[in-house]
Amino acid sequence: MDTFIKRIITLCISLFLIAYVGYQAFQVLYNPVKTETVYSASVYDTLDTEGITVRNEKPITGEKNGYLFYTVENGSRVSKNGTIAKVYPTQADSRSQKQLDRLTEEIEQLKDIQSQGTAGRVNLDVIDKQISQTVIELAAGVNTPTLKNMDLWQSRLLALLNKRQVTVGKTVSFESRINSLTELKNQLVTSYSVATSSIKSPVAGYFVSKIDGFENTIDYNKVKSLTVKQLDNLMNSTPKAPNSDLIGKVVGDYKWYLACVLSAADAGKVRQGTTPDILLPFISDEIIPTEVVAANRDPSGNVAVIFECSYMSSELSSIRRESVQIRLKRYEGLRVSSDSIITNDKGEQGVYVISGDTVVFRKVEILHALPDYVICKETDKNGYLELYDDIVVEGKGLYDGKMVR
Repeated sequence: MDTFIKRIITLCISLFLIAYVGYQAFQVLYNPVKTETVYSASVYDTLDTEGITVRNEKPITGEKNGYLFYTVENGSRVSKNGTIAKVYPTQADSRSQKQLDRLTEEIEQLKDIQSQGTAGRVNLDVIDKQISQTVIELAAGVNTPTLKNMDLWQSRLLALLNKRQVTVGKTVSFESRINSLTELKNQLVTSYSVATSSIKSPVAGYFVSKIDGFENTIDYNKVKSLTVKQLDNLMNSTPKAPNSDLIGKVVGDYKWYLACVLSAADAGKVRQGTTPDILLPFISDEIIPTEVVAANRDPSGNVAVIFECSYMSSELSSIRRESVQIRLKRYEGLRVSSDSIITNDKGEQGVYVISGDTVVFRKVEILHALPDYVICKETDKNGYLELYDDIVVEGKGLYDGKMVR
């Protein structure tokens, strides 16, 4: 019996030793460590609020006895007495006129390219670069919140492709195409009714077809004195329906204003004279440079902040009440997952990185912290995290100098 018990004990000890040695070998040979590469990034301190725009707007009236066809796009510059719209008997007539204008433009393009001849050929590399640039602009435009300039891109790309055909010798003459388009143009000229009248702009400025009822609500010349109460009333008001004879408006100044209400704490970050950028996230991804020209505080501590803007686009030309993101300080550095940040026994903040087969502790200097990641200062100091280091984001039993495979 004693011999049997000894054998059992010996067997148990042997199994334990085998398991222990196997576990240690497993830890050495297979130590799963997950890493991610460090890249640079930039973020902003931001304030999110709602704002209302104030412009020097001149409403335009016009007769609508027929179909109103705008000849300029929103946000386009118009001169004094420049035509902004035409009135056609029917919508089909306006479409025919638009098609006629396109045919005329294409014919003129082809004649111009053909008249250059062999002596006027430009370098093929230049044409290819222009084509590539146009395609890039087209791709960028497709990925914006609103499509714009599609007709311009189409016309430009077609002209460049035709030039390339001539340059590489695949096309000698566009005569047949010109004759075909000219015949189509002549047929179109006799098949529709021309405009019965036109509407001209009384002043020079930016044209906007949208009328929202706020045009005469806010005095452009008194915008810098707007109070918190006045802005709150404007934000919560519903303007009267515009008159039926209004067909659009002209913004007569380069400068326009964005007014919003901020709490006392937030307004301290946006003081008069500062120049923060703003973003209208639901309208466009365009960054708008501004200057704070007024900050009017009320007794409760809230502040009416007035931003002056000079940048204009078709999207911005017709906005009124919009969500606004105010960009304050910019932080640029190395982006690191918050979960990767540790503090060593010296009280230093840092991360573990893999250098060869070794875990190494690298110090970091945190510039800005967000819930999921932090931005760390990029420095060439010895012992600090560097661009393209492989940070350990998952692993067990880590310490400075540990060997991993």
